[in-house]
Amino acid sequence: MKFSVAKLVDQLHPDKPTTFSLLQKKLSLTTTSDKNQLEITLEALKLLGLLRYQRRRIYLQPWENLIQGRLRSSNKGFCFAVRDDKGEDIYIRDQHLNHAWSGDRILVRIIREGGRRRSPEGVVQCVLERAHTTMLAILKHGDHGLVAQPLDERLPVSIQVGGEDSQHQDKVDQGVVEVSLQRFPIAQYPARGRITRSISTSGGENQDQLLVQTKHGIVGRSARHRGTVKPLDLGERENLCDLPTLVLEGYRGRDAPQLPALSLETTTTGHRLWVHSPAVAERFTPLGALDLWMRERGTAICTGRRWQTLLSATLARVSTFPVEQEQAAVSVALDLTPDGSLEGYRFCRSRIKPDILLKANAFQELANQGFKVGETIPEQLQPFHMHLETIIQLGNILEKVRQQRLVAGSMELDLRPPHLKAVGDLQAVALDEKLQGWLPRAKDHEVMALVREAALLANRAFGHHCAALNLPALYVHSAAVTASDLNEVAKTALGLGVNLELGHDGNAPDGPTMAALLHTSQRSRVLQQQLRNVVKPCSFAPKPGPYMPAGEQRAYAPFVGAAFHYGDLFNQQLLVTLLCHGQGSSPSHPEPVDLASHQSHDQVSWQVLDTNHSQPFKEAMEGETLGRHLLACGRLAAGVEADWVALCQGRHLESHVGKTMGGLISGVQSYGLFVELLPSHGEGLVHISALQDDWYEFRARQHYLLGRKNRRKFMLGDPITVEIQKVDVLRNQIDLVAVAASTPGTSSNISP
Repeated sequence: MKFSVAKLVDQLHPDKPTTFSLLQKKLSLTTTSDKNQLEITLEALKLLGLLRYQRRRIYLQPWENLIQGRLRSSNKGFCFAVRDDKGEDIYIRDQHLNHAWSGDRILVRIIREGGRRRSPEGVVQCVLERAHTTMLAILKHGDHGLVAQPLDERLPVSIQVGGEDSQHQDKVDQGVVEVSLQRFPIAQYPARGRITRSISTSGGENQDQLLVQTKHGIVGRSARHRGTVKPLDLGERENLCDLPTLVLEGYRGRDAPQLPALSLETTTTGHRLWVHSPAVAERFTPLGALDLWMRERGTAICTGRRWQTLLSATLARVSTFPVEQEQAAVSVALDLTPDGSLEGYRFCRSRIKPDILLKANAFQELANQGFKVGETIPEQLQPFHMHLETIIQLGNILEKVRQQRLVAGSMELDLRPPHLKAVGDLQAVALDEKLQGWLPRAKDHEVMALVREAALLANRAFGHHCAALNLPALYVHSAAVTASDLNEVAKTALGLGVNLELGHDGNAPDGPTMAALLHTSQRSRVLQQQLRNVVKPCSFAPKPGPYMPAGEQRAYAPFVGAAFHYGDLFNQQLLVTLLCHGQGSSPSHPEPVDLASHQSHDQVSWQVLDTNHSQPFKEAMEGETLGRHLLACGRLAAGVEADWVALCQGRHLESHVGKTMGGLISGVQSYGLFVELLPSHGEGLVHISALQDDWYEFRARQHYLLGRKNRRKFMLGDPITVEIQKVDVLRNQIDLVAVAASTPGTSSNISP
């Protein structure tokens, strides 16, 4: 079907009627088949009581006692609906799934309220949007021909494949195929699919890329689009070409998006940091074909040494920052005090001329050597001698900005992807982390750390500006970790012997303080993983609010990463519209306000954008559909990138099967030990049956397994040596056996 129920519902409103023909237009339905499917869907939603007809007009029915969410299933078959409103998860029994699959967006009706120790139970009323249209599977023989069994164990279904796929008989029980869903299961009819291609599991990095992209349904996500790109008149922009400007090389992968450029000036009160974002929003027509195409993509996706871009190939090419060439930008000047606090800001449409490309290894060398102006520097660093002072000052100033961010409540965790060659650009920190609610700790003298710090500050300034001018921006929110969740992490840390001081009220310290304390612990990594698991994810919203990864309490509206995220691109469109068409005063308030600069007022009392210019942004934000869509795109990108890292870890460990390797116990359960292997950080399982020297009891509160006779302990965070027995790269399963144990009565402290 060309549209999903979710997209259809997004076009409906309880108070604003629509018509069948208008729905066809909004959903771009042109064929008779598409129109028939729309009629059937509308009739089904009417029978479910989700919409109503009145004089041939269609209204969305108020959804009383119905909750939107996303289905999350475990490998053991337990299913929960994760609510969009961030309420308590709803347990759903197998007989109440109504053929919903893990990852689907669903509408749930609660049939049993939760109790003190029991989750509420519900039934799936309607599947709003399917998460899987293609999948990886293993072919098997079924009662009625070939069936495809999904590799994802959270999808315990069999998909019948047609007779035209009989040529794939040789792939039964071996190899992997891509299956395209033709019909999801309904009533007594099973799912049907078609084999699209056979994929090699030993074809090198190219085939591995295909495996991951196929799993998430993004294979063939081309950057080609016929939408026209507008040329820009550089003469109409503020001339910043004489400003010393640096372009930093943070990413090296193919088709990596353009990072913002940075400039630094010294002022009478401190420094002025310029952040120049590529001018993307002005090069296409808002709500045109290219704009809607990028909105649908949502975000750029990195798979190691390759990128699937947000922008079209043509748009990406004209939005780069070549060295010593004039280029259009959208810039913000950030006035900083000597201690790194934000004092003021000003936005403008600019043209810049980057002076140098600062590569990661060159910046590392400069920082490590600590050169000063006037000193002789090595030959390989000679190209930077004219900008040496600016580079060193930039690093020092942005470190002070970072310290201000940490004081304001930002949380950093030392949980970076492993240093494996194929992991590529995923090893670097990102511009910001819109989903996870915390920031990865950057390495010393890391180029991307400079870019990230500048971007966070620039986005904070734009958030304040939008809040003051009451603009329809797309904000990012994040909630603080609850005290109860922090107390659970503190209990684990105290149980492992970590010296953690509680407050006067007996509660654990706040999240950032705990993160800093755990960073110095001997069991740092596993405890930081525990803390990561309780951090609340971020969300998009049409109103300002706190965004703690940036240490921001008031408002955060990202615009710097317009080449990375559509949310940033949306906000850059808003900023450009404000700079070109904003009204700085009203008849009742004749004193003009500079709409490009920081003002002392809290909020203006008139509309700074007239209806013609503000309405497209308000309509996009209506019902928070854009925010939900971008969250879904962000989850997709995070899933792709996590699976790519896991695949790289599996490939690395494949070559070590039969060998011993050191690791850390990252989880303790009644059925065995999870061990994170060093240095790849791949995680495997030592099953309880493999600990044959004694009968081991699980002590949940103390997080260890204890031998009844020999009193040996296997405790969370302990080092351990294991033998790698089996690696299943496709399912990310690693089987391990402990090859050494500590002496009786002590913990299993075995050096990795």
